Formats: sequence, structure tokens, C-alpha cells
Amino acid sequence: MVECECCGLSEECTPTYKMSIKDSFGGKWICGLCSEAVKEKMKQNPGLAIDGALENHGAFCKQFNQTIRINPKLSLAGAMRDIARRSYQNRNSTKDFCESKIARTMSCDPFMSCVKVQRSSF
Repeated sequence: MVECECCGLSEECTPTYKMSIKDSFGGKWICGLCSEAVKEKMKQNPGLAIDGALENHGAFCKQFNQTIRINPKLSLAGAMRDIARRSYQNRNSTKDFCESKIARTMSCDPFMSCVKVQRSSF
């Protein structure tokens, strides 16, 4: 049995597989899901070394284990709060965008009828 150094998941694997994973990830054994996350992080940021990607993902896993895994209801409430906040910000940015446009103060229709009346009287 081997424990992932990022998320803490335990897996049963052969010594050969264990060594190949450690060789690929700087001497650390990580599970398949974490290895894919680290590879994706490196694709997103090509200048990031494998150690930096491992550290970044390890910090994410640690935060997840300390918050979401311990209290999923609190995590759901936080996620709903974030959704509401983004929605509010989107509405305000749209509102500000609409208010910044030059708005017409009155309709052109009354002006056009005045023009017609004046022309017909000449």
C-alpha cells in the first residue's frame, strides 16, 4: 500500500509501478488523479517546473481536505455565496454599462408631428 503525497489516497501497487511514478514526479508518489492534475497544471503554465506544480496541487488538496471534506454543508454554503456574489457583480456591471450610454430624453415622434404641421401650414 502506498499513500498519495498530495491527497492522501491509499492504493495498492507493485514496487515497479511505485518506482516509475516516483521517477516521473521527483521522488514523490502521487495517485493517478493527482498526476493528471499536475500534468494539466504544467500544460496551463509551461514555465512551471514539476516541483512547483506538485506544490501547487498539494496545497489545493490540503485546503480541500481541511475544509470541504470536513464540512461539506459549509462548503456548499460558501459556493452558493460565491455564485450569488458573481451574479450580483454581473448585474451591476451590466447596469453600469447601460447607464453609461447616452440616453434619449424624449421621443422623436412629437417633434416629427410638429414638423409635419408646420410644413403643411406653408
